[in-house]
Amino acid sequence: MIVIQELHQIDGELRLPQPSPAHDWDGEQWCVNEDKVVLLQQQEAESLCAQVDVAADSARNALAGDPLKAMEYAQAAADAQAYQDAGYPKKEVPLSVAAWVAKGRTAKQAAEQILAKAEQLTDHLLTLRTLRLKTKTQIRAQAAKGNMDLARIASDEALAAIRDLLGSQGA
Repeated sequence: MIVIQELHQIDGELRLPQPSPAHDWDGEQWCVNEDKVVLLQQQEAESLCAQVDVAADSARNALAGDPLKAMEYAQAAADAQAYQDAGYPKKEVPLSVAAWVAKGRTAKQAAEQILAKAEQLTDHLLTLRTLRLKTKTQIRAQAAKGNMDLARIASDEALAAIRDLLGSQGA
């Protein structure tokens, strides 16, 4: 006696379960539908890209803070750059630079610190952008070739690199 488990009643007949969403029933057996394979790979690739985007968005928020705070910092950096370009005139310290002047910190030092922090943030944001865009290109290219394992690896490596970038900031 042969015991077959996992049979499903579909359209009035017993069948083995569908091996994957990429399989169609041809009346006798499950067969791979290549069009479905391609569609499912494209859908998975877009899902991997979306995961990279979400991680990058989260990292950007962790690095730059809320958008209004980021605008405040950008204005302070622009003011500090103008102050530096003008040769650090003692009687013309921008308010955004003066706000960072404290006991033991001169206006020149405040401007230099603001500019250094802005440069560091810009570098991290550009690194993040480059990583995100290159990874999405790699994912889509590998998926188009049917190399989903390589697409997943690219996604995993990008997610790890984003975590490392945040870790280097202590964010």
